[in-house]
Amino acid sequence: MAASRYMPTHLTKRLWKRSCGQSRWFLYENIPTHDLSAPSNAPVSKLPVELLGEIFSSALGDWGAPTDEPSALVLDPLILSHVCGHWRSVSLSMPMLWATVWIDRPRAAHLPMVKLWIERSRDCPLSINLRQTDPKSFLSFPTASEHDLTDDIFALLVPQLHRWQSVDFVFRTNTQASLLSLPGQAAVALEHVALQLDSWDPCSAESLQCALYSRPSLRSAHLMPGSFQEPVPWKQLTHLEADPECTLDTCLGILASCPELSSARFTCSADPDWAHTPFTHPDQYLALPALAALSIKASRIDLSPLLTRLTLPALRSLALDYCHVPRAKPDQQALHALLERSACSIAAFSLYETARARDDARHIAFLDSPHLAPLTDLELHVDVTAGIIEFLTLSGAEGAARLPNLTDIALRDGRGEHIADDALVRMLSSRCTRAVSSPPAAALLRFADLKLRVVGHTDLVLPVMDCNLELRFELLTCFCT
Repeated sequence: MAASRYMPTHLTKRLWKRSCGQSRWFLYENIPTHDLSAPSNAPVSKLPVELLGEIFSSALGDWGAPTDEPSALVLDPLILSHVCGHWRSVSLSMPMLWATVWIDRPRAAHLPMVKLWIERSRDCPLSINLRQTDPKSFLSFPTASEHDLTDDIFALLVPQLHRWQSVDFVFRTNTQASLLSLPGQAAVALEHVALQLDSWDPCSAESLQCALYSRPSLRSAHLMPGSFQEPVPWKQLTHLEADPECTLDTCLGILASCPELSSARFTCSADPDWAHTPFTHPDQYLALPALAALSIKASRIDLSPLLTRLTLPALRSLALDYCHVPRAKPDQQALHALLERSACSIAAFSLYETARARDDARHIAFLDSPHLAPLTDLELHVDVTAGIIEFLTLSGAEGAARLPNLTDIALRDGRGEHIADDALVRMLSSRCTRAVSSPPAAALLRFADLKLRVVGHTDLVLPVMDCNLELRFELLTCFCT
């Protein structure tokens, strides 16, 4: 089950860019009629142009994936346009197919690519991703000319500033002179900004952030290390990702400053990066009527003081990621109280715990609430135990209150308890097939992504079930006797 189904990346930049451009994606212009009707034995040639365009857009892949070679380029649209004459006509008629520019570790070969993408995207809004070489990465291939080539690339992109809709810039070298005098007022279409400028001098970094954050069209921001808080237009944001660790009070203050938020991701810590902030937090409950997706990573801190202050009536997706968190804190009760107070109908829940903690009572306590009955998607990255598998197994009236509406489950654990294969089969069968003992209103499971260790490390043989379950199963081995 992909993480983006839940959050954060549940509210990834890629999804944001797709949603921004979806209504403008299919702009078919000047397709020669004779090319479309050219004879071909391939069934794909008989597809309507709109459907073929949808296939093309789905085939573009993940723009943010790192490349394996220093000279590798993301050329998916170009490859599609070289399959045949028909595909070339369709791809060239789709300017949005060329409107995402991905530059991974700038090289000389990127210059003609950027020129071609600018030309073929015509007047469409641009999504620009540029990442310089990370000197700490094992995939690093630094070159002495990377800084200068970055300036050459921006010499091509800055004249298109009026078309910038989404920008994700990760700079690892010194300040880029080509961006110091950026006329921010010209970025009339800018909706999303992500900047990593920790290698720049503070004055230059603040100057660029002020230029890009000043646009009234801005709705989405991804704050990275080195980000300044003052230029961010908090009140107009609908999507926010904040990588720097903050205190619970700072998190509350930011939320209080963003009344229009529909999705947010934070990292809360007892030892935060943002130790001193200008935010003030509310004394009582903070109600955010539009917040539908929330993701919080807790680093060495419990979240109950935050959860007890929030009222989120529109909440549909929640992701909690715990790292070295005290066990005695009542986060589960605070979560249940939040759901009851908000009267929301949560559909997706993700629970992640990085520290080794075989504590199924704690993990089950998060799920064992009538307010989670509407849940359809569940993702657990915890020490999965037999107790968790038993809890997820539906059985008559008793199981009716245990997440009866689940259609998607992801259980991923590479270090926990060995699960009995028959218990796993019973859990899947109880949610995939209709039986006399099953709760009458229970939904049928459609998707299961399992990464577990099974007793004996043998291949698990699943019985043939009369259902449409899509099952992805990875059996893990270990060094146990």
